[in-house]
Amino acid sequence: MKSLVIAEKPSVAADLARALGKVPKKGECYENDEWVISSAVGHLVELYMPEDIDKKLYGFWRLETLPIIPEVFNLKPIESSKDRFILLKKLLARKDIDQVINACDAGREGELIFSYIMQLAKSKLPVKRAWMQTMTHDGIRQAFEKLRDGAQMAGLADAARCRSESDWLIGINGTRAITKRMFGSRAGNVASVGRVQTPTLAIMFARELEIRGFKPRAFWRVTARFEIASGSYEGVYQRPNFKKSDTDDADRIDRIWAKAEAEAVTAACQGNPPALVTEEKKATTQASPRLYDLTTLQREANGRYGLSAKRTLQIAQALYERHKMITYPRTDSRALPEDYMPTCREVLSNLNGGLAPLARRVLDEGWVRPNKRIFNNAQISDHFAIIPTTTEPKELDEIEAKIFDMIARRFVAVFYPSAEIDVTTRLSTVATHAFKTEGKVITSPGWYVVYNKTLPNGDSESGATLPPIGNADGQPPRAKTLSSELHEETTKPPPR
Repeated sequence: MKSLVIAEKPSVAADLARALGKVPKKGECYENDEWVISSAVGHLVELYMPEDIDKKLYGFWRLETLPIIPEVFNLKPIESSKDRFILLKKLLARKDIDQVINACDAGREGELIFSYIMQLAKSKLPVKRAWMQTMTHDGIRQAFEKLRDGAQMAGLADAARCRSESDWLIGINGTRAITKRMFGSRAGNVASVGRVQTPTLAIMFARELEIRGFKPRAFWRVTARFEIASGSYEGVYQRPNFKKSDTDDADRIDRIWAKAEAEAVTAACQGNPPALVTEEKKATTQASPRLYDLTTLQREANGRYGLSAKRTLQIAQALYERHKMITYPRTDSRALPEDYMPTCREVLSNLNGGLAPLARRVLDEGWVRPNKRIFNNAQISDHFAIIPTTTEPKELDEIEAKIFDMIARRFVAVFYPSAEIDVTTRLSTVATHAFKTEGKVITSPGWYVVYNKTLPNGDSESGATLPPIGNADGQPPRAKTLSSELHEETTKPPPR
């Protein structure tokens, strides 16, 4: 007897055949004495449309037929991939097949693709689940050595069906209802409604109304330049007794809403008056960013390279599936399993290029050790954070290389110690008007070296260093006010 393996895509079926002992191609599938390996091409099965339920009743869009709520959600093959479904149905019916292994993508949609095929084919074969976190040969073999019982996946399958059916209920009924209300009987006009797209559009629309209805408000800022024996520096006026407003997001401690008040502050700084200087130093630390989940990767790839969320996912999927260089990307976790430390050491030793010496230092210093920010079983559901695999690096195109570097660099940086920074806050008070200056000095770069960073805001270390104040005679230090400047600005609407 043989096991039938169903992958989500033909390319994955080919990878499985290679990893499971170079299973040879035989007709439409891969087959030897142990395995029969085939695949879907994504979704092969879909829910009945209303006209499939009752063409006479639902064939024309009418408000009086709504809501359409099927007692049972029946299934049918998707017309464009019907031949592939028929192939899998025949394989499921073979007498020499005694079990079927779900090797679709390790997530909710992979579970749905498989369970819909099994339901429509009316297969009663026992089911096992291959849960693959990486598409390396080792990752595939480990998944097949630790096959899960199909019953363990019932909750995920139910969640997938719930998603599918709720999309249908809201999409079908909402689209028909809104279309008839908006366009009546005019043919060719459709107002598409969806469980996700419609509330997302509502958020964008609300923001657009906020932007269009925005009323700019003028405010003023005052800056002054001060001189002490060791050099000069600039300060920004701070309103006294400032309290953050719960109702006015535009209010800031350095914004003056009355021009006369701003002019009075500027005038007080004329004629080089002395300024009483006080300062406070505080040592702070900044831990490295946590590992990537998909959302964080998409957000940062958009900010850095202008990539859409969809494009970033496509690139990550290629790095996972085709190049085998990263772990499963469709994850909402930013932690790794607590038993993953040996694998992390292996990954670090395998990195090359500019990251190699940085990764080697992690290993030499013994920084791969228990740490709940990195290794935390409680923060892992179906999948863990996106990290590189132990696969030998391959030639990537330019944008693939950039996304891989983001993932690999974050992986290396997470093991480095926190950066240590001295933050100096200086207040220079002219009469009763206080001007604030902040300076930052890195005392220990920690993980900054992985990114070649100097300071958190991207400032250079030299530009952020304040000239030191002297206090040799025991008197409160003073500075000379060199100049002041009044800046007129306006509030800006929120960004799109």
